[in-house]
Amino acid sequence: MALEQQAEFLAKIPPFDLLQDKALQHMALSMDVVYFPVDSFIPVSASQSNTQNYLYFVIKGLVTEHLDETLLGHYSARGFFGERELLQKNKEVGKTKFSVLEEAILYRLPGELFLEEFDNNPAIQNYFNASIVDKLNHLHQTVQATSSTEIMMDSVCSAPIQALVEVEEQQTLQQAVAKMVENKSDACIVLNQKSQSPLGIVTSTDVMKFIAKQDSTELTRPGVLTELANSPLQTVHQFDFLFNALLKMTRFQIDRLVVRADEGFVGFLHLKDLMSLFANQSGLVLLKVEQAQNVQDLNTLGNQVDSLIGSLNRKGIKTHYIAKLVNELHRKMIQKLVMFLLPENLKDSVNVLVMGSEGRAEQVLRTDQDNALIYSNELNETEERELAEFSVRFTDAMIEIGFPRCPGDVMLSNPIWRQSESGFKSQLSDWFNQPNLENFMSIAIFYDAESVSGDEKMMLSVKARLAAKIRENPVFLRHFALPAIQFATPVSFFGNLLTEQDKGVKKIDLKKGGIFPIVHGVRCYALEQGMTETNTHWRIKALMDKGVFEESFGIELGETLNYLNTLRLESMLQQKESKLVENPDNYIKVHDLSHLQQDLLKQSFQVVDEFKKRLTYHFKLREVM
Repeated sequence: MALEQQAEFLAKIPPFDLLQDKALQHMALSMDVVYFPVDSFIPVSASQSNTQNYLYFVIKGLVTEHLDETLLGHYSARGFFGERELLQKNKEVGKTKFSVLEEAILYRLPGELFLEEFDNNPAIQNYFNASIVDKLNHLHQTVQATSSTEIMMDSVCSAPIQALVEVEEQQTLQQAVAKMVENKSDACIVLNQKSQSPLGIVTSTDVMKFIAKQDSTELTRPGVLTELANSPLQTVHQFDFLFNALLKMTRFQIDRLVVRADEGFVGFLHLKDLMSLFANQSGLVLLKVEQAQNVQDLNTLGNQVDSLIGSLNRKGIKTHYIAKLVNELHRKMIQKLVMFLLPENLKDSVNVLVMGSEGRAEQVLRTDQDNALIYSNELNETEERELAEFSVRFTDAMIEIGFPRCPGDVMLSNPIWRQSESGFKSQLSDWFNQPNLENFMSIAIFYDAESVSGDEKMMLSVKARLAAKIRENPVFLRHFALPAIQFATPVSFFGNLLTEQDKGVKKIDLKKGGIFPIVHGVRCYALEQGMTETNTHWRIKALMDKGVFEESFGIELGETLNYLNTLRLESMLQQKESKLVENPDNYIKVHDLSHLQQDLLKQSFQVVDEFKKRLTYHFKLREVM
């Protein structure tokens, strides 16, 4: 029974989960259990124990690693240590000390057995020699493999796809309907007769509405299909996630998407088929937002969104995918609020924006709101007063549905963030003319803005003014980039975690230490390049496409940001579940991290440090410090 327990224990620890059964059993059989009391010292290398090298696995307790007075790491249940000494990757071998902070029960594996498996198993070698990107991908795959299935993360090609029906524009409506019936499909794509390029899509609903208004002779009149075709086509790739398909359907309020492959169209994905897959699944929340009738309905849905976040995180879904889904839900909720609260006579004259992390589609849990409102230059005083009243109601409703008030008052209820189109352009000039940290952050917040309701042209017009001001002030970006390097990266010269003490608990601020430097640094590069993308991952991809970042570094930077955001999300979820704090902070407790998580965190901060060096050199920040 002990052998089975030891094998089961090992099989849950990467990379030992990669072992074949025979090797796993052999390793489990060779382990023995050892006990160390508090404050005792654990000999890892032969020079420390006068016997042999060992690899240790923590069953229970807490072990710390130190080099002189510097804390290098914590090891708790299912963590392991000693591998760097065995693989001769510890430059300070014999000098690092492992001491027991909480009485420890450990499995001890002879080092030569580990090295034998390392030499004979390429998968184990790849794990210990892997880059941070490879390790993070393996971590996500492991979590996904051991979690229950989340249909939303399946590919589009796994769903029922209706047959592709294509007709040329000169064909009659009767011919098109006959072809749809023959192929058991309820839609067809209309093709240009000469180029064979798609003109649009005609659905069974379009046909029924047309027949209800016309006489039967119209069924055989050439040209009808061109009149009925809806464009542009909304498509989804067959290997995209199903949740992306559902997002697109809800965003454009349509019932089907054209499914495409690399070589062309392959069929239609219908909403009713998609929702049959999502029965009792989290995707139903999307449709419930659409069905909301009042603010109270949205408040109820907000709690369901929080449950959805926790569910997707437990299933190993990458945080930037969760953020994409959640931000679409948040924006739908905001659109509903505008519909409920904004007077009808003003709906064509305003543009409501989300900004900051919400604008970048990177907010997961509902934190403080960042929003703004641009209105037409033509509004009169009475209409402006109506907008002011709406803004107060809107901010209060946002608080009611779970978006706390912004501490910096970056909300449309603040007149600075509720201005006419010309007023916003003047405000931008004021921010540029008075360069200070507060105004820099205001520019950064606005650059990340996305339209969620109303006339987007007003926002684009103000953003065009922002781009022009950047071109007119080439030195601006040097000063603007400085905040990205203002916080020290919590990693030492030797690659060890540097922590803060809070009532005896070692913590790290992930936002200051890693997330903000990446987000703001990438923002600076994007501004320099005149990019319109708002999401940091999209900006990184665009910078890679332009050759500003080499591909390997861009991927590494994006995966690092995603990992830091994942750790922050998990910490925030824990804080919310504990109900000890009303608003979760950006800190993570180091002792809550597994051995693998600590290792990846150290490597992540090293990537952040490398990025800061690039920023400093590229924008010549030493000249303005």
